[in-house]
Parts: sequence; structure tokens; C-alpha cells
Amino acid sequence: MKNRTFLVKMAILFLCVYLFQLIVKVAPGDDTWFRDISNQFSFFDYLNFRFNEWSGRIPVEAALYFFLNGKVWAWRILNTSLIISLGYLMLRTLKRKVLFQELLAVVLLLGFFSHSILSSGLLWITGSMNYLWPICGALFAMIPFADYLLRDEPEKNTIKLILSGFIGFISTHSNEQVALCMISFSVISIIVPLIKKKEINIKLIFLLLVYIIGALILFLAPGNSKRFISETATWFPGFDKLSLKDHVYVGTIWIFNKLFNEMKYIILLLSGVSTILVYRKMEDKKSFSYILVSISIVLFVIVLSVSLIDNIKFLFYDFSAIQKLDIGNGLLHFWRIGPHFFITLFPYIFWSIYLAVLICLVVLASDQKYFVLLCLLASIASMVVMFASPTIYASGNRVLTVSSVLILLVITNLIIKSNLLNNKAIWLIICTFSATNILSLFFNWLINGYSPIL
Repeated sequence: MKNRTFLVKMAILFLCVYLFQLIVKVAPGDDTWFRDISNQFSFFDYLNFRFNEWSGRIPVEAALYFFLNGKVWAWRILNTSLIISLGYLMLRTLKRKVLFQELLAVVLLLGFFSHSILSSGLLWITGSMNYLWPICGALFAMIPFADYLLRDEPEKNTIKLILSGFIGFISTHSNEQVALCMISFSVISIIVPLIKKKEINIKLIFLLLVYIIGALILFLAPGNSKRFISETATWFPGFDKLSLKDHVYVGTIWIFNKLFNEMKYIILLLSGVSTILVYRKMEDKKSFSYILVSISIVLFVIVLSVSLIDNIKFLFYDFSAIQKLDIGNGLLHFWRIGPHFFITLFPYIFWSIYLAVLICLVVLASDQKYFVLLCLLASIASMVVMFASPTIYASGNRVLTVSSVLILLVITNLIIKSNLLNNKAIWLIICTFSATNILSLFFNWLINGYSPIL
């Protein structure tokens, strides 16, 4: 009876996600380009062409060629499965046994992604194959490492290890951000037990070597250099001549804007959950935790208030104004500094404080402090990768999918480990916001027509 109930619940969840994707169709641009390419190349000639002239993402290129050649119906079925699998795999990374209630909660938490990330990273045909699919593969491939590092339970099933190696190999040469995160976590999962003087896990070392080979195929593909030249000329002329300081300058403006504009819902959710948990653990009102919680509540209220007052939003969210400011000259002649100088820098000061307080709260709230800190650092690092890409602006918000999933992994960790899902108020918040956000995206497409780039 329990198995039948579980299957019915899973079928309903699958149907809900699947029906939402019926509105998704082949969109002008990348989708139509990949759809029409089969008229010019055979399958293997196409892969050879792309590898040598454009990208090392061979598994993604193969999937795009196959599914956009009249098989969008199959994409809908597989993509639905992978959206649900994303929730399961995040939970499986954190624990052995996954309950349906937990799976439902994590799938709903995807509704805290902004419309632009949801549409371009999870629900766009081309975008999902470049981001959602490799992310799911990476999480699956990391399960043996997570079991060993977080639970001291090495995987002994050879078939599962081979499957992890195969899927991990595909994932590491499907997406650059994913590949770097996978290899970093794999290395840490091997090194940390060694520091603790545990026995060397040869099987995990073998998997790591497989993943490194996959990443080398991706990063050393001959088409990469040609792609860089083409994209520089198209999207960011002069990008190849920028100094390291200029890359950091451009990237910092971009990352602040993305974190606190496009990813603000997931950031605010992380703030709320971590503040609640630290407050629960607080022993007295004179502790460091109490100070942090108080500051967090004040900052949280400020952000919510600003979102309701259009006239002052620019004070907190106008990150591009700094491009018109000569900071070096202003600091050298500080006696001439006017209010405009401070107004321009204010968003960076405010959100830097917010981020510092948030990181402290997350670490204090978690029982696996190094793991959550690692996920947060990986989230930032996967965005920093874009500092070296001439498509830093042109790629849109789909490149934030990896970072958003990593932050959601931290939120999931906090919620599951603290049993917050036993609280009806938490369920009400999750369901209300998620349903509102997702349905507003659906009705936007229904009224204005489907568009993956928002």
C-alpha cells in the first residue's frame, strides 16, 4: 500500500511538472539553429564540426542535435524527469533515505529561482541541456564522494561506481562551471579523509581521474579558441585586451548585480532560514549570535521595505552607476567628494555587509559548517568563471543556474537537518511563494507568448 501511495504521489508530481512544460516550444535563436543544423550535417559530421570549430561540450551538442530534430516531445518527458531528479539528487547528496515530503519541498523550492533563471536554465530546450542536465549528472556522480566525505560510508557496489564514473565523465565535458565544481569537490572528498589519516579510497581516485579526463576534453577542445575569438568580436570587442584588474572590475559589477537582483529570492530565503535556525540555537541575548540575528532582521526588513518603494530602489540596486565614477581620483581627493560618490558606492557597501552577515549566519546555523561553506564558495566561484568569458553579458541568466542550485543545496541542508519541514508555517511560505512565482511565469507566457530569455 505504501509503495502504491508513493507511486501515485510521484505520478501527480510528474504530471504537474510535465503539463507546465507543454507551453514550452522551439524558440527563435539557438533552438531553431540546432533544429535546422540536421539539414546540413550528418550526426557525426556535426559533432566533429562543433568540436573543432566551437565547443568541447560534445554530450550537449549530441543531445541538442537529437532532441531538436523533431523530438521535442521526448525532451519534455526527460526534462520533467530531470527537474524532479534534481530535487532527489540534492537530497541524496545530503542523506541516504529520501522521503517524498522532502522531495516535494525541494522541487517547490525551485520556485524561488527568478523567472529568468527558471526559463533559461531549466525550461528552455537549449538551456536545460546545457545546464539542468549536466547539473543532475554531476550530483549523481558526486554521491559516492558525498557518502564517503559526509557519512563515512564508502560505496561498495561496483556497478554503481561504474555508472557514476560514466555519468560523471559525460557531465565534466558538458559544462565548464559543472566540471570545475565536480573536480573541486572530488579532490576535497579525497584529501580531507587523508588528513584525518583514513585509508586511501582508490575507487574515488579512479573516478576523479575519469572526471579530469572529461574536463580536459572540454577545456582543451580545439574549437574553444575559435569560439573565444568569435564571441569577443560579437559580444565584447576588446575583451581579450582587458587587464586582470579590468576583468575583476567588470566581473565584480556583474556578480553583485546578479546575486542581489536576479538571485534575490533565493538569497532572501537563505537569510530567513539561517536566521530562524540561529535564533533557535541562541542561548542568551548577549551572545554573538544574538547580535548577528538582530542585524540580519534589520537588513531583511530594509530589503523588503525597499522592494515596495520604487523611488529609492536605485540606492540599493544600481550597481552599474560605479562605471561612471573615478574611484581612484575620488579617494586621492577625498576632500572634494560629494554625496554622489557615496550614493554610487552605497549598494556595494550595503550588500557586502549583508553577504558577510549571511555567511556567518549560515555557518552558525549548520551542523556541517565546512560543507555549507564549501557550497557557498563554489556558488561564488562558478560565477567568477564568467569573469574570463566575453559572453559575461550575452549569456544571460542561465549561467546562474549552477550557483542557484548550490545555494539551494545549502538551504535544503539547513531545512532537512533542522526538521523545519515539520513546521506548517514553513510549508505555507514555500508553497505560497513558489506557486505564485511559477504561475506568474506561466501566465506571462500564456499572455505574451513563450520566450526563454526574460
